[in-house]
Amino acid sequence: MKKYILYTITLSMLLFSSCISNSKKADRFRIENRFDDAAELYQKAADEGESYAKWRLSIAYGNGEGVDYDEEKALELLIEASNEGCEEATCDLACAYIFGSYNIDKDLERGKSILENLIKNTDNAYVQSIYAGLLFDGEDPFDEDKEKAMELLNSIKDKKNPFYLNCMGRIYLYGTSKIDIDVNKAIDLYTQSFNRGLKRSSYTLAVIYGYGYGNLKKNITKQMEWLKRGIESNDTKCMVEMAELCISEDSTYQDIHNPERAIELFKKAAKRGNGEANNQLGWLYYEGKDVEKDDEKSFTYYKEATKLKSEDGAFHLGFAYIDGVGCEKDLKKGIETWKLAVVYGSGSAANNLFCYYNNGAFGGKKDAIDKKKAKEYLLRAAELNSAKGCFNLGKEYFSGNNLMEKNDSQAFIYIKKAADAGVVDACTWIAYFYENGIGCDKDPNKAKKYKDMTTAKEVN
Repeated sequence: MKKYILYTITLSMLLFSSCISNSKKADRFRIENRFDDAAELYQKAADEGESYAKWRLSIAYGNGEGVDYDEEKALELLIEASNEGCEEATCDLACAYIFGSYNIDKDLERGKSILENLIKNTDNAYVQSIYAGLLFDGEDPFDEDKEKAMELLNSIKDKKNPFYLNCMGRIYLYGTSKIDIDVNKAIDLYTQSFNRGLKRSSYTLAVIYGYGYGNLKKNITKQMEWLKRGIESNDTKCMVEMAELCISEDSTYQDIHNPERAIELFKKAAKRGNGEANNQLGWLYYEGKDVEKDDEKSFTYYKEATKLKSEDGAFHLGFAYIDGVGCEKDLKKGIETWKLAVVYGSGSAANNLFCYYNNGAFGGKKDAIDKKKAKEYLLRAAELNSAKGCFNLGKEYFSGNNLMEKNDSQAFIYIKKAADAGVVDACTWIAYFYENGIGCDKDPNKAKKYKDMTTAKEVN
């Protein structure tokens, strides 16, 4: 009997050792961009019951790394790994509820509860870094608390963890009351994070070099280097960014102008679940730009983008339903899709809903007018920084005879936001306000400045 127990224990230890070995090998393959090999080994370890491997495999399915992109499979594995005690998986599940990932409905309180319960009893560097990042950014439903975020980061034992390095990079990039901005330090930390396996750091580095930051000047060569490294590492944001530059009319990027390459990258990112890539393809097929115009393909890509919670994709899909582009006209579906776009963060959709409920616009009937809903969506449009939404809200404050009480100061604030964002008609209004001291002090020089801006190109 004792021999049997000893044999069972020994066999279990060997199986456990083999499982860990497969995951460690898979981790190395993943860092080397050998995604097929990594996925195969994660699957073996998962089949042997290792929750860590199931978590890694869920990420592989969620990103299309070595396996076909499959959100349902990703979520299934994530839940399974979490139920089996994988803290990283539980953390990701909490974030899925917070951000509405894996095509599940947002549940901020549930996500917050899961994460706060987890953080109480762990020293897992991944979990601590994710939680600290949410506190540092003040990501809803968490209040911004940079001091608490720093305390948590300072307590992390594994200072080589890529997520810790990424979080510290963000802190040095933006600074705190106690830490000065240090772009070079941030770049070093993001680079270390990338080299240790957090491939999405490539996109941040590309953005830093592509736009310049602080004392760091724009560096196109470095931007291209990091975009290419990100693409090699299967980062879909890098794919989309490079694709956009390949079709850009900016003379700075003429050397890489390549519409065929852009479409290839958009399709590659779309296949891996990137909503913006689907939206861009929808727009290209709608416009017939660099591809043969195809309304049905446009509609299909917009629909997939909406499924992936792309705010722009849902905004464009709403128009497709209303205008009957690639589908039968359906005003009701169009309006409902715009409401979905607002949930995803589209200020433009919110402004269109304001117009619809305020005027019965977009083919609506007079019985569609609903001033309560019009006001709700107008305020939401301004909150989501829609330039035209701000302009419309400012005009409502100025008139004071429809949705808002008259308030010249508020009118000036919102119309100026629209003018500064490039709405030409708003520039005319602000010039008039400065000339006459409406909602502001008179200022002829500023009035002239905004008059001169009326020759600018109108924004959407």
